[in-house]
Amino acid sequence: MLKINNVFKYAPIALLLMAGGLQAKTYNKELNVAAGGLLKLETDVGAIEIDTHAKDTVLVEVKISGKDEDQMRVDINKSGDNVSINGDLNRSGFGFGSTSIRVTYKVTLPESYNIDLNTSGGSIEVEDLKGKVDAHTSGGSISVEDVEGDVDIKTSGGSLELENILGEINAKTSGGSIKLKLPHNTIQDTTVKTAGGSITAYLAKGVAVDVSAKTSGGRVSSDFAVKGDIEKRSIKGTINGGGAKLVLKTSGGSVRLKEI
Repeated sequence: MLKINNVFKYAPIALLLMAGGLQAKTYNKELNVAAGGLLKLETDVGAIEIDTHAKDTVLVEVKISGKDEDQMRVDINKSGDNVSINGDLNRSGFGFGSTSIRVTYKVTLPESYNIDLNTSGGSIEVEDLKGKVDAHTSGGSISVEDVEGDVDIKTSGGSLELENILGEINAKTSGGSIKLKLPHNTIQDTTVKTAGGSITAYLAKGVAVDVSAKTSGGRVSSDFAVKGDIEKRSIKGTINGGGAKLVLKTSGGSVRLKEI
């Protein structure tokens, strides 16, 4: 699980910290909620890390650093058992030239909670959650691990990694590799697509699926016996009698089905 520093005493405060001679603005907050709520996080910039604990609280830690840190505002609010976090970057203050800012969000949730994440630039990591996952980034990798619930993730540029998901999966990247690891014999409908990169799917030996794997440039290979149509760049058929739909598609790269 992701390690989050819990030394703050969870008041809605913003602090200035000195670290290595650099100022960093930090928001810390603790919110009491019940399981089953929704976290909605939208930010103009920033990496996002989501973890869980066995408490009915949401812990939020946001760190902002760089010479343009004062141009970033973060609002944290609660409505019922739902929590919203909004990060707004005031771009009007930059004039010409590049910005210099680094933002990280670390959020700890109850074990059963739903999330809707959207960052215009930054990676996303989610671990140990029972609930629905929606996560989108305009630039960065996405990693989702140990989740019981449906997963819908998308990046405009970056790799995707999904492991031990118990739910339907819809994962897309406009440019990057995809690694999928599903260790259970029973899975739900799964679709992963990339516009440029390889796909490797690690599956349990006894998994039963209707598989459709295709590449526009590269090869498709399978450790499993597939009943159906097998060609150099595509496989379509059933594994172990068939079952849930498994769609693996890339516009450029190899597709591999590997046995765990």
